[in-house]
This record gives sequence, structure tokens and C-alpha cells, in this order.
Amino acid sequence: ADHVRAATFVIGEGVRPSNKEQGYVIRRVLRRAIGALYLLGIKEPLLYRLSGHVTEQMRHAYPELEDRREQVALMIKGEEERFLKTLDAGMRLFDDAAHAGKISGQDAFKLHDTHGFPIDLTKWLAKHKGVEVDTEGFGNHMEIQRLKSKANWGLSLSQGEFNKLATYELTGLISKDVEEFLGYTEAELKTRIIFLTKNKEDVKIIIEQSPFYAESGGQIGDTGTITGDGFKFRVSQTDFDIAGNRIHHGKFIDGSFSQKLIGVEVSAEIDIPHRRKIERAHTATHLLHAALRAVLGEHVKQEGSLVEPGRLRFDFYHPSPMSAEEIAEVEKQVYDWVIENHASVVKEMSKDEAESKGALAFFGEKYGDKVRVVEIPGISAELCGGTHLKQTGEIGMFLIISETGVAAGIRRIEALVGNSAFAELLRTRDVVGELSSSLGSGRDVLVRKVDEIKQNLSTVAKELEHFTNLYVKMLAEKILKKAFKEEGVSAVTVWVQGLESKSLRLLADALKSYGGSLTGILATTVEKQIRLLAFSSKEVAKKFPAGIILKKLSSEFKGGGGGSSTLAEGSIPYRPDIIVRTPKGVIIIEFKAIKDGFRRAVKAIREEE
Repeated sequence: ADHVRAATFVIGEGVRPSNKEQGYVIRRVLRRAIGALYLLGIKEPLLYRLSGHVTEQMRHAYPELEDRREQVALMIKGEEERFLKTLDAGMRLFDDAAHAGKISGQDAFKLHDTHGFPIDLTKWLAKHKGVEVDTEGFGNHMEIQRLKSKANWGLSLSQGEFNKLATYELTGLISKDVEEFLGYTEAELKTRIIFLTKNKEDVKIIIEQSPFYAESGGQIGDTGTITGDGFKFRVSQTDFDIAGNRIHHGKFIDGSFSQKLIGVEVSAEIDIPHRRKIERAHTATHLLHAALRAVLGEHVKQEGSLVEPGRLRFDFYHPSPMSAEEIAEVEKQVYDWVIENHASVVKEMSKDEAESKGALAFFGEKYGDKVRVVEIPGISAELCGGTHLKQTGEIGMFLIISETGVAAGIRRIEALVGNSAFAELLRTRDVVGELSSSLGSGRDVLVRKVDEIKQNLSTVAKELEHFTNLYVKMLAEKILKKAFKEEGVSAVTVWVQGLESKSLRLLADALKSYGGSLTGILATTVEKQIRLLAFSSKEVAKKFPAGIILKKLSSEFKGGGGGSSTLAEGSIPYRPDIIVRTPKGVIIIEFKAIKDGFRRAVKAIREEE
């Protein structure tokens, strides 16, 4: 209660849960509360509902809470849903680690980095388990991650920072060499292997100098080949390990794995078409960011991105869904900049100079004195360690395919570029052509034709509903003639031919409106199951609770179901020995097996009373 109260007030003040500053504090508060609830067996979002009680109790003194009630609840719910997705796996790791009697620094870091466990949650859980946490080891891993993040942005490390990395051991390697990334200017170069290891089918190679961009800042890593005398290695992915080493993952397509390859001279070559597809998406991301700020306002702020070959995903802060007109305007603005073929200029400069240019930092990272700025003059300037096209015209096509919400106040745009965008337009054209042919209408009147069909269907649906209601009323009158007395109350237990569950509910409502004080069971056969509906009018619901009657009756026939005291639904397996054989032309018939079961259920309720 105390944690959700804190979260409600802080989020109500405009702080969004995140991985930095005040947002990180409130994320830790929420995750500790979620962890506590998890230990109590509550494994679904709950805190967002409690935030409503906080608002209800405090809104008179803090009326702004009432204004932001829904936004606060949505943000808390989003946090709960995200954390609960990884909580099961994290708890398994925690339990395995706890069996050793101490949570190691590496396990505590993995819980934090992979499963989103703040260290205070891990310590709190450990205290309940009676085990210790290696907080010093955890701190070392966090420091390595900080240095890795700095290296990812292409920023140089101080001698002290390098020494920390140099003493960090990973898979038997003490990093004494720091490979040099030359991929901004070189696509192929001569270098040598300084380390390689193998884990099942995944071979990892570190080379002295590399043209391969390692996955970071939302941009996926390069692919390509590393070739030497008598072997060829296919690089399927490039990323960083925790010590900041640039790891080239893949397998040998010629030759085989051997430790003797360490020190061997090789040729490292990136897959240029693959890199260009990524660069089209990355440069388009910068244009998209600028277009969003131009159309929606300068409050737009990037919250995350993913750049893949021919595709991009861009998360940004904006308080409401974009309209179709705004999406179209953003798309047109980006495309205008593409065909205007602006230059993309990359410069290294001081942090102060970058700030004077109005350069935007994507993720609010902490930067050194020297930063790398990607500028499209007059349009965009951003701190970015990724690779880019030299001209915006190389993007080719740009097409927004979706705009959705991912959390309260956070929107997501997905878009295609280049050949991927062209392929999507071809698919759309084919679908429109098929629809036009199927409906016998020209493309220019296709929307109008679909609207006509919808209107016709709506008319038919209303007519069907009208006739269904007449039919149900007629059935109700016939069923009431089969009513019997149970403890002085009218009751019916009938099998109805050819009705689905929705129509059974309509029939129950009609019976209650016609019959006054009434209880009973309706049954029909749906897909080799006997569907049951129990009902009671309000006047007799306490004496004949439909939900309890249905549960007792269905369990007797190895079925299930439930509901309220006035209406309950369920099913039992198809039983040839009890199924009703309806004479031709007869719609309803007394269902003896269900009638007997109904009476036994009522008797059991009385005995319990």
C-alpha cells in the first residue's frame, strides 16, 4: 500500500518509470512491490487497481490526482505487465542461485540486466531466503557495463577505465588487447585474430582491428566474413561482451575451429548490401525523429529504437495517439527530405559544441568531453555512434506501417525503407486488386462499395435480431407450459433444439420477464457438448442460486461452469445415454436427466444450509 501510494503521487507529478534518474527510482519501488506480491502468489497486475484507491482517498486534498487517474493507472499497469513477463524466469534463476547459500555478483547482475531485478529487490528476496548477496561483485559488473556502454558510443576510455576492463576475466580471456573499430570508413581490412572460443555451434572471434559494427544504440550488428589461409568464417552477428570486447559470432564454412588460429592474419569483410539496408533504416530514423518534432512539437523525445535491414521501430514520448492526418504528414515530411537528397555529415566535436548545435541525445546517456554527432544540415543533429548513409536520397522509399501505444504516454512507429517499403506497396496493390476484382468495383470506388456492403450487413443483422427476439419469445411461451413446481417455485428443465449460447441467454431473459418468479436449466448441443444455462429471477435467486446449482449439476456429469446467482453457464460431455432424441418438428422437450440433476443439486444446497 505504501509503495503504490508513492508511485501514484510521483507518476502523477509527471515522472515516468524508466531506467534513469527519478524514473528509475519509481521503477525500483514498483518492482519491489511486484516482487512482494509475487511471493504471495499474485502473478497478475494488481498495483494499478490499488492506485485508484489512493486517488479516491486523496483527491479532495490533491485534485490533480483525479485529472491524471487513468494515465497513472495505465503507466503502473504497463510496468507490471513488462516486469511480470520476465519475473518467472528471474525467480527460477534466483532460486537456483540461492541454493548455493549466496547470490553471487554475477547472478545478481544477471537478475538486474536480463530480468530487470533492481539490486534492492534481490537483497530483499535474499533476506527472506536467509542468504547473502555479493553486492561488491554486483558493483564490479555494473561498472563493467558502464564502460561497455561508453565503448559502444565509440568514446575513448581513460587508462584507469582500460585497466578495469583489462583485469576482467571472461571465458578464460583477460582483455589485454583492445580491438580498434574502423568500420566507419573501411568495409574490408587486413587484421589478425587475437581470441576465439566455441560454445556448441556458436564460435566467437575477436580480431585486432574490425570493420564490423557491433550491435548497440538500437542498431543491429554487421554480418560478413573473416577469411584466412585454409579457412573462411561466416559472421552472422556482431555484438559486445560484458567486458567491451567486439565479438564476431558465426561458424566456419571452410576449415574448422582451432586455437592455433590465434595470431593468424585474416581478411575481415562486411556484407555491404546488408550494412546499406541497416543504414537506410538508421538514417530514416533520424529523419523520422525530426519530422515528429516538426509535426507534433518539440516535446517529442525518443524512448528507444530498433534499426534492422529495411525496417525500423521508433518509440517516443507523446501523450496521445497520432491521428491519421498527423501520421500522413510525418510520412510525407520524411519522404520530402529523402527525395531532396540532403547530405548526412558525421563529425566528432566537444560536448559543448554539440550542445550549441542543438544536438539531441537519444537515450539521455552520460557522455565524455568528445562526442560523435550525425547531422543532416537544417533538419537534424543527434549524438549517435551508428553508421549512416552519405545522402538521404539513398533511403529510396519510406513507409509507415503502424502507430501504436506501448505504455502510457509512449507511442511506437514502425516503418519500412528501401526495397522492403517497395515490396509492401506491391503487396498492398495486389490486395486492392483482388478486392476490386472480387467485389466487381473499380479501385476508385472500392471504399464506397465496402461501406455499402457494411450497411447492408447491418440491416440484415438488425432484421435477424428482430426475428430472433420473436422466435425466442415464442419459445419462452411454449417452455412455460412445461413448468413444474419445486419447493413452491415454478421451474423448467428443457432441451432446446438449434440454439447457441447467446440465444440461450436471450431465452432465459424472456422466460424471467414472462414467468415472474422462475428458476431452471436450459440445455442444447454444441459441437458434441451439452451446453447448460442455469437461471433464477431475482425474487428466488437467494433460494435457488443459479451459479451453485450449475456447479453441482455439471460436476455430477463430469463437466464445469459457473456464474452469478441469477445466471450461470457451463457444459458437460456429450452422453448418448442422457441425450434427448427430439421427434421431427419438435423444438423443445423435457430433459429428464437434467431435471433429476437439478433436483439433486437443490437438495444438496438445502442439506448444506
